[in-house]
Amino acid sequence: MLARAADALAAWNRGDPGGIVANVAEDVIWRDVALGMPLHGRDALRDAAQAYMTAFPDLRIEETSSTLAIPRLAQELTITGTHRGELLGVPPTGRWTENYAAVITTFDEDGMMIEGALYWNALAVLRQIGALPEAAAA
Repeated sequence: MLARAADALAAWNRGDPGGIVANVAEDVIWRDVALGMPLHGRDALRDAAQAYMTAFPDLRIEETSSTLAIPRLAQELTITGTHRGELLGVPPTGRWTENYAAVITTFDEDGMMIEGALYWNALAVLRQIGALPEAAAA
């Protein structure tokens, strides 16, 4: 499980959506707080990954911690990138972002990911790219 998670992280960092889903069950269920509804299936997850890679072609994800309690893996991540493509309907701004996230994945007995949830601060990213006003000073 850890090796497969590391492979997926490496695929994110090299811009390879196919590599991200290489160890994902065909009927995976994926939740992303920014999308508002679960994605169903490997193709939907690959398409979502491609959309993020298009929005941030220099996307980099660093794992800062992980905890494995079979069959679940919890990871904390730092995600950076420059907004060079459309993100959630926002045209490219050229602004750099840094965000923190947590992802929880569940694996089957063969080590394939069957479910996952990505929790990230979409509001902070939208502010960083200039799509929302900065919070008023206290």
